[in-house]
Amino acid sequence: MNYSKSWQSRANNNRGRQLEDLIVLACKYYRAKGIAEIDKTPEPFRTTKTNRDGTFSGRFTGHAQPDFQGTIKGGQSIVFEAKATSTDKLKQSVLSTEQTNRLASHYYLGAICGVCCSIGKTYAFVPWSAWEQMKEEYGRKYLTEKDLAVFAVKTPGYVDFLGGLADERIFPTSD
Repeated sequence: MNYSKSWQSRANNNRGRQLEDLIVLACKYYRAKGIAEIDKTPEPFRTTKTNRDGTFSGRFTGHAQPDFQGTIKGGQSIVFEAKATSTDKLKQSVLSTEQTNRLASHYYLGAICGVCCSIGKTYAFVPWSAWEQMKEEYGRKYLTEKDLAVFAVKTPGYVDFLGGLADERIFPTSD
């Protein structure tokens, strides 16, 4: 067994849960302020057995969709994935084919799409146009914490992923 790979997977999963928790707090804040209605997309899962002690067994029933979907005040749709790593880079391949296809489809239909991510101490919302063009833009299929700086968002107790909506990279204006 490769213990370092197993440890790395657990560390990344923990960072991912922490990131999702901070995004859920942001969604609650946006809802309370009337800014947006954004929800965590449930995993496609079916319970196969429920035990007397409250535990259960189950299985995944489909491919994972993007983590969050909703609507921003004014009617703009938003769809994004949340990804975190405890390493020094976030690979483009962390998105499944299904997630990539769904994000691209929503993006080309006019939704705000991207990847809300964290590397080290940096939290960012990478617009789909930048994520999709990673190889062309950076010459590689991964982002570093330094690369995320241009997409960084504030973290006032939650990940303020909508804070950059005035930024044309995320929310293009039509001229």
